[in-house]
Order: sequence, then C-alpha cells, then structure tokens
Amino acid sequence: MRKLRLALYFLFWLPTFANAESLQDKWQTLYQSSWQASPIFVSQQELSHYPKALLKDRSRYPDFNKFSWQDIASLAAIQQTCQTIQPSNSALNDAIEFELALCQQQTLDSIWFAAHSKKHPAGGSFADRYVAHYPETREQIHPFLTITNPLHPLYTKLQPLTAEGREALLDGYRAWQQGDVLWLSGEQGWKVVPHDVWKPIANEQGITLSGESCSFRYSNLCLSETNNDTLFMKVMIFSLLIVLFSILARSLFLRTKQRKERQFVLQLLTHELRTPITSLGLTVEMFRNRYDEFPDATQDAVWRLISDYQRLSQLTENSKVYLSTEQSEPLLKQNASLEEWLEHVCEKHNIGYQCESGEVELNLPYYWLTICLDNLIKNAKQHGQGEVLVNVTLADKLRIEVQDQGDFPSLLQRTLSRVTPNAPHKHDNMGIGLTIVEHLMKQANGRLIILRNPTRCILEIAYEHPTAD
Repeated sequence: MRKLRLALYFLFWLPTFANAESLQDKWQTLYQSSWQASPIFVSQQELSHYPKALLKDRSRYPDFNKFSWQDIASLAAIQQTCQTIQPSNSALNDAIEFELALCQQQTLDSIWFAAHSKKHPAGGSFADRYVAHYPETREQIHPFLTITNPLHPLYTKLQPLTAEGREALLDGYRAWQQGDVLWLSGEQGWKVVPHDVWKPIANEQGITLSGESCSFRYSNLCLSETNNDTLFMKVMIFSLLIVLFSILARSLFLRTKQRKERQFVLQLLTHELRTPITSLGLTVEMFRNRYDEFPDATQDAVWRLISDYQRLSQLTENSKVYLSTEQSEPLLKQNASLEEWLEHVCEKHNIGYQCESGEVELNLPYYWLTICLDNLIKNAKQHGQGEVLVNVTLADKLRIEVQDQGDFPSLLQRTLSRVTPNAPHKHDNMGIGLTIVEHLMKQANGRLIILRNPTRCILEIAYEHPTAD
C-alpha cells in the first residue's frame, strides 16, 4: 500500500517538479543571453572603490544597535560647547574627533576619512557632513559620501534604481526589474538591459517576469511559463481523474449490487422458510403433546428439536424487521442480565471478556446484538491476530469492544481487494459480516466503530433499564 500511495503522489507532483526545473533552466538562459547582449554599466572595479555600507539606503539613518539617543545628544553638545567629553561608548571616539575638528575649523583630508569609520552615529557619513560644512572641498572626499548625496560619483548612474533594487544587487541577487529595465549583477559588475533586448529573449523562452501568479520567485521577479497549462499536463491530469473516478464508480456499483443481491437472497430464504417452519411447528406441537410417552433418550432429542424450532421461528420473525423496506418496526427488545448474556456469547467462542458494570439488567435487542457480537468475534478469530478479548463498558451508552492484535485493513485496501479481479479476496468475508453488523446497529439506533492498530470493533448502542409493569 505504501508503494501505491507513493506512486499516486509521484503522479500528482511530477508535473510541478518538472515545471520548476524547466523554468529555472529557462531563466538561466534568459540571464546569460541578456548579459551577453548588454555592455557593462557599472564595473565591479568601480563599485569596489566605494564603501559598500555607504551604497545602502540604511546608511542615512542612525545605527541604534551601536549608539543610543544619549550618545547622539552628547555629540550635539560638542557642537554647541566645542569641548571634548569622556564617552561611555568607545565607538564615539571618531565622531568626537570629527565634531571637534568642525567646531575648531580644522580641515580634514581624504586620508582621515579613509582611516576612520565611514558612518556618522546620527546618520549619513562623516563626508556628507564635512561637505555640507565645506562645499568647496576636494573631490577626493566624494567617494566617502553616501549614495543619496548628489556629489557621489555613482549618484547619476544609480539614481534610476530604487533603494530596494540597489540593496538587492549589493546583497548578492543577480537581477532586479525596474520598470521595463532589467538590472543584472555579475562578477564583472552591473548591467542595464533595456526592454527591447530582454523581452524577445523571454518570449523565445516562453516565460514572463511579472504576473499575478508565480511558479518561481527570484528577487522581485515573478517567473512563470506562458504555456504553463500544457496539453501534456491537461491530458495526464484528466486521465488520472478518469481512472480514479472509474475505480470509485466501480466500487460503488459493486457494493450496491452485492447489497441488493444479499437482500434478495435473504428475502427469498425468509419467505421460503416460513412454510417448512410452520409445518415443523405442527410436528413439534405433536411431539410436545406426547412428550411424556417417549423414553429419556428420545425426550432429550425432542427437547433439542423444540429448542431449534424456537430459534428458527424467532429468526424468521425477526427477519421481517431486518428485511422490511419501510424499516418502521423497531427491533424486538428483551430484559436480561448483561453479564449473563455476555458470558453465554463468549463461552460459545471460548474467549475471555471484561465487564466493569457488574450484575445489571438492561432492556436491549439481545437477539440482534448476539448476531453482531458473533460476527465480530468470528472476524477477529478468522482475520485478526493474537488473543481476542471482549471489553464492555457502561456509561451514557453501552460499548462492547472486540479487540485483537492485528492491523485492520484500510478503506483503500478493502476497496482495491474488491475491484481487483486477480487479487486474493481475503477480506471479502469480513466485509459482508461488517456490513450486516453496521446495518443492524443502525436499525437499533446504535453504530459500529472500527479502530486500527490494533484492531478494535466497537458496538455502541443506547440502553434502557427495565420498567416495572
């Protein structure tokens, strides 16, 4: 069964896996072809000239992981008093030196900016603040500006790219779509691929980079195949649905047919048995009238005959209710001791039982419960494994549990056993017995519960205590 389930899962998910793998290959082809068709826009050597941290948008804001509001406030105090302080945070040393230099009108060269940290604790870079203070500063300091500063050497080139796109490429993503333009990153640097270059390649590969549904996401690209619903996938899925529907329909048809055939046979037997049983009743009545005339050995045989006749007569009478098409007549109930009835049934099958309720008398359809319990015990002994035990509990409802150590077959196993012509139908007998039990329990306003690992078949039924006449 596990192999069958794995095969079904494989059939369902194979198109998805194949599609994902094919889509990645097509994306790689699109990337390589677009890369080869476009010149370098920003070389890797050019990018390496500038501190990577200053090329990211977050460099404009204070780094509260390293500095507190008190640290930033102390730098503001230096700007006003022009006096040094003893910082509680050693990371403020470069900022204190920088603020004192500005306050004292001391010039700083590019060597200072290269040797010290690049970001100011209050946000931006030291070079941003220095250029704002000294606009006529030399261009050697410009590489230490943040990318949002118009004086930065890459500002003009990277201005069309959003902050999110710039950070995605800096963080290692190899592509970013900005409007109709495709930005690509590689070992040699960054390239800008216009729409009229990458779009024909994408059409040739049969993929789109944006859409409502994505088969594969990369960066801000939403990759999907334009011919996602291929004829092959449609035919395979449709065929699989037809096969599953056919199996289900055949199973339902066979179950309905078997149920009707069993009901017809039972109706026929019940009808045909009435005449001989009636005739047998006359014979039994004749023997009963002359009972005292018979010797002891014959009296024992007559007594067994009378007992068997009563059982046949009761079976015929009760079968009218079971086979009734209207099902309006309730099942006949009797008052009896639960434990005595249980002992009688289990003793026939030579199995043990446990009854926690003790000696209690209940009003139940004992005749039909006997048929149900007999069927469950026979199934457990024939199809189960290990010791068979009957457990009875009495709460809001009466629960009679027949347990063995076997593994009850799943619904799929039982269905395949019925619909497979060449398979050994070792569960057929069990299925017929359980069908009878389930039907009887429904008519008795109860139910049959089946649990697996280990096998437990439970009869659950409402009960009544006998009422005094």
